[in-house]
Amino acid sequence: MSFDDHIRQALDRALVGARTHLESDLRALAQDIVRSAADERTKAVAEAAETAAADVRRHAQAQLGQLRESAQKHSEELRRTAEVQITELKKLLDESHRSSAERLAKAQNESQAEVDKVRRDSHAALAEAQRTLESRVAELRQEIERVRKSAVAEAEETVVAQLAAAASNTERRQAAAVERAKTDAQQAALAYAARFADAIRSLDEARTLGDVLETLAECAGREVERAAVLLVKGDRLNGWRLAGFGAAAPAAKSIDLSLDEAGLPGAVVRTGIAVSRPVVEPGPSQARQPALPPFAHDAGARHALALPITVGVVVVAVLYGDAPRLDRPSDSSRWPAMLDVLARHASRALEAMTVQQAAGLSLPRPVARGTHASVPGPLEQAGPGGDEDAARRYARLLLSEIRMYNEPLIDAGRRSRDLLARLGGEIDRARQLYEARVPSSVNGRADVFDQELVRTLADGDRTLLGGVQ
Repeated sequence: MSFDDHIRQALDRALVGARTHLESDLRALAQDIVRSAADERTKAVAEAAETAAADVRRHAQAQLGQLRESAQKHSEELRRTAEVQITELKKLLDESHRSSAERLAKAQNESQAEVDKVRRDSHAALAEAQRTLESRVAELRQEIERVRKSAVAEAEETVVAQLAAAASNTERRQAAAVERAKTDAQQAALAYAARFADAIRSLDEARTLGDVLETLAECAGREVERAAVLLVKGDRLNGWRLAGFGAAAPAAKSIDLSLDEAGLPGAVVRTGIAVSRPVVEPGPSQARQPALPPFAHDAGARHALALPITVGVVVVAVLYGDAPRLDRPSDSSRWPAMLDVLARHASRALEAMTVQQAAGLSLPRPVARGTHASVPGPLEQAGPGGDEDAARRYARLLLSEIRMYNEPLIDAGRRSRDLLARLGGEIDRARQLYEARVPSSVNGRADVFDQELVRTLADGDRTLLGGVQ
C-alpha cells in the first residue's frame, strides 16, 4: 500500500468521524426541539428545525468539502515531502552502502594482509621449530647411541665376568661333585662289602637249621626286591620266610605247594641246580620256561632266580628271588651272583652243622657282633674334625642304597605319605649299620641319620615318611 493510500484512508476516517459526530448532534438537537414543542407551533418549529438542519447540513457539506480539499492538498504536500525525504534517504543509504563497502573492502584487505603476515610468520616459526627439533633429535640420537654402546660394553663386561665366575663355580662344583661321587662310590663299595661280610658272618654264626634259613632270607631280602626261602618236605615245598612281597602276599607258613605247582623252585628240587627265568612280556616263548611260583604272580615283567640249598647232594631248601626286568645293566643287576654266593655259603654252613652234629661235636660260640675291624667304616678314614661329615656321607650311602633297590616302593610311599610303613625294615637295618659304624661320640649322630633320611628318601618333606611330624 502506497503513502497516498494511507493518507486517503486517514482522511476518510476523519470525515466519517466528523459526519457521525455532526449527525449525532443534529439528532440530539431535533429531539430537544421536538420535546420542547408542546403546542401547535411544533410543526413550524419542526420545519424551521428541518430548514436549519438542512442549512446546517449544507454548511457541513461545504465544510466537509473544504476539509476534503484541505486534506487532499495536505496529503499532496505530505506525499511530496515524503518523496523528497525518501529520495534523500535513498541517497543517504546509497552513500552509506558505498562507504560501508569501501570500509569493508579496506578491512578485508587489511585482514588479508594481517593473515598473510601471520601465515608468513607462522611458517617461519614452524620452519625454525622444525629445524630446532631435528637438531635436538639428532643430538638425542647421538646421545642414545653413545649410551647404548656404553651399556652394551658394560653388559658385555658384566656377562663375561658372570660367565667366567659361573664357569669357575661350575668347575669347582663339578670337581667337588666328582670328588663326592668318587668318595660316595668308594664308601658305597665299602658299605656293600661290609653288608655282604655281615651276611656271611651271620650265616656262620647261626646255631640251628632254622637260624640259617632265617638269616639267609633276611640277607637275601637286602640284595633283591623280593626273596623267599622254601623248605623241602618230601615232594612238596613249604614256605619258611618271605621278604619284600608286601601286605597282599600270603603268610609264609601257609604256603604248601607241590613241585609242579611251585614252578621254578620245583624245577630246582628236581634238578638240584639253579634255575633262572629272564622274564619278558607274556607270550608263546614262555611256554617252555618254568613258571613263577603262585605267590610271585601279577608283578609284571621280572627276572626270577631259584637256587638250591643242599646238604651233600640233597636239596633241603630253595632260595627264590626276583626283581623288575632292567633294560640295561646297572649296580642292581648283581643280585643273582650275590644270592648264589649266599645260597652256596648257607649250604656249606648246613653241611658243617650236620657233620658236627653227627660227630657229636659242639658248635663254636658266636663271636660278638657290632664292629668288624677287617672292614673299615667311614669314620676310620675321616680326618680330624671330619667325623660329622663322614657320618653324614655314610648315612647318605646307606639310604641311597635303599632308594636304588626300592624305587617303586619309594614312589608309592611318597604318593601315599607312608614311607616308614613300606620301608621300615630296610630303614631299621640301615640305622643299625649306621650306629654300628658311627660312634656315639659324634655330635648329633641320630640327627644326622634322620636328616639324611628325610633328604634322600622323602625329598626334604618330612611328612612323606608318615607318622613323623
